[in-house]
Amino acid sequence: MNLKRKFFYSLMFALATNWAIGQSANESKVWTLEECVNYARENNLTIRNSQLTQVQNQIAVKQSKFARLPNLSAGGGMGKSFGRTIDPVTNSFVSQAFLSGSLSANAGMTVYQGGILNNTIKQNELNLQASAFDLEKAKNDVGLSVATNFLNVLLNREQLENAKYQLQVTATQLDRTKKLVEAGSDPITRQLDLESQLASNEVQVVNAENALGLAILNLKQSMQMPANESLEISVPELEVENVNMTANAPSRIFDIAVENQPEVKSAELGIKSSVLGEKIAKGAFLPTVSLSGSISTSYSDQQRQLIGTQVIDVPAQDIGFVQGSGDRVFTDPRQESVRIFSDSYGLFDQFNDFLGQSVRANLSIPIFSRLNNTSNLQRAKINRQRAEITSQNVKNQLRQAIETAYNNATAGLKSYQASVKRVAALQESFRVAEEQYNVGSANTVDYQVASNNLFAAKTDLVRAKYEYIFRVKILDFYLGNPITLD
Repeated sequence: MNLKRKFFYSLMFALATNWAIGQSANESKVWTLEECVNYARENNLTIRNSQLTQVQNQIAVKQSKFARLPNLSAGGGMGKSFGRTIDPVTNSFVSQAFLSGSLSANAGMTVYQGGILNNTIKQNELNLQASAFDLEKAKNDVGLSVATNFLNVLLNREQLENAKYQLQVTATQLDRTKKLVEAGSDPITRQLDLESQLASNEVQVVNAENALGLAILNLKQSMQMPANESLEISVPELEVENVNMTANAPSRIFDIAVENQPEVKSAELGIKSSVLGEKIAKGAFLPTVSLSGSISTSYSDQQRQLIGTQVIDVPAQDIGFVQGSGDRVFTDPRQESVRIFSDSYGLFDQFNDFLGQSVRANLSIPIFSRLNNTSNLQRAKINRQRAEITSQNVKNQLRQAIETAYNNATAGLKSYQASVKRVAALQESFRVAEEQYNVGSANTVDYQVASNNLFAAKTDLVRAKYEYIFRVKILDFYLGNPITLD
């Protein structure tokens, strides 16, 4: 085996080993609630979209600030003309091909625009702050969704354990009954009844397994995790006695939530932004003052540079004769001043000589805009009213959610306490029924009724337990505390 082949096999073995180790690590990983929430936040598309919105608002703030600076543009051109045309530099007709070009630069700056520029900057800054709160709200929503599904998995795990326990109790009783039937101490009907009960318990286990599988799937989907990936969650020790409900009344919880919940802050910033939008619309009715300037130059290969003048003698010239006499008529000799041009006029010399500048102050007064400004102002006022309604609606929804969570937590605690008493009573009732069944003083129906009642009571107890815990965690969240199961 040559060296290249050895190297190839060694590389493939190393990659396969690393892949196997990675797969084993993923399969053995146990996820806590915090890890599930962090994973979901990293992969949630709504959060990514909110992050992009925040980036867009950052760009808008930067753009609105730069709008106060002058704009600057420059251009130039070079071309060749044929036939009879006007030389753009000499402004004279020529009937030959010539080369010409020009350079120009323009600048403009808005000095005053009815406060639109400054108010736009302030509005975009408020929108940026609001988008940060919207991003926080999106993260909170994802956290609440994951926490809900996480607790639902824990609930269904306990429900499955309860169903398996009932199945085990029935299976144990069925084994004992079979021995008694074989010994002739019990009738075969008792065995058949227990087999029927065992089948019912097996159905309950299957239903509990299906419910747990669906709960895990819902948790994966809320985390944006593929369904085919393994997910084993950490099971914390959750006892109702260790979860204390806040002593604050719903009204007090609401007052605290208004100060720390991002959706409320975002809605309040929306009102401020709409007020600035109204000011921007009003600014369109005011005059606009701006400054502008330009600089330009040109070139033509037909242009010649004047280097001076020269006086020349012009002799008398025959211009005709006198009618009748036939005498010739001559002009008087004279002197004329003639301009003298250079043989060449360079590009840069022409650019320097034909350089022109201008500065201009502009005033624009809106007189009639075909109701555009008026319509924009009316729409801005409507947007402000909508922002106020949205803010109030957000607070109303928050208050209702707090009141509902508080009432559910209170009811959940009472239901749990009642379920604890019920389970204790039915546990004792089942114990007595089981003892009586074992000695033959109770029939199978009584045993099955006691067993089913105990199973239903334990199911209600588990449900009440997690309902109370979740509602208490929700109230803690509204108080500004993170949702944890510690």
